[in-house]
Amino acid sequence: MKDKVTQIMDEWYTAMDKNNISVQPKASTILGIILSKHLNEHAGDAYERYMNTRAGDFDAFWKSLSTSEKEYVESMREKARAEFYSSRGMTDHSSKELLKG
Repeated sequence: MKDKVTQIMDEWYTAMDKNNISVQPKASTILGIILSKHLNEHAGDAYERYMNTRAGDFDAFWKSLSTSEKEYVESMREKARAEFYSSRGMTDHSSKELLKG
């Protein structure tokens, strides 16, 4: 699907150029993220897209997620963190647990 996104972006750039319209880099980034999201939904989940989003594109990516996708990403992050600590025999002292008293 990445090739499809590239093809669409190339056609868009060509059409914009023929019409003498300049494209701001940020607009291109946002369009690429949106196209990838909609064209690649079957190829990967929100967490996979999260893991492959560059830092400069993260804000637009995060804003493009639905509430349920954000919740899913957060749950997968927590799972990955727990697995990281567990596999190393370490304790995650930053976990938020209420103390009973």
